[in-house]
Amino acid sequence: MTLMSDVHQSRPAKAETVDADSLPLIQRVERALLLLAYFIELDGDVHLPLFERLEAELVELKRRETTRDRARRLLQSYSREGGVKAIECKNLNLSSSDGPSPYLGLPVL
Repeated sequence: MTLMSDVHQSRPAKAETVDADSLPLIQRVERALLLLAYFIELDGDVHLPLFERLEAELVELKRRETTRDRARRLLQSYSREGGVKAIECKNLNLSSSDGPSPYLGLPVL
């Protein structure tokens, strides 16, 4: 079985619609690479130069990503939609206007 037959058989029944402008640049480049990989399978080597260029851009973007950006992305991955990885809201207050929330995990002696 070829890669192309695998690609055609694994198509989702309904297309997922996501506003590309709302995604971080790194995710948009990763999606573009995936799409180009599909085009390379369909059309051959004509898309290889663009694929290589985007790969290099992705490496550079990841290198320049700040610690704060990495921390923010990690926090976003632990949202309610993260299932098992979800953070309970009662112990985490991201607003500093009211001051820090008391720690509710262990009893105070």
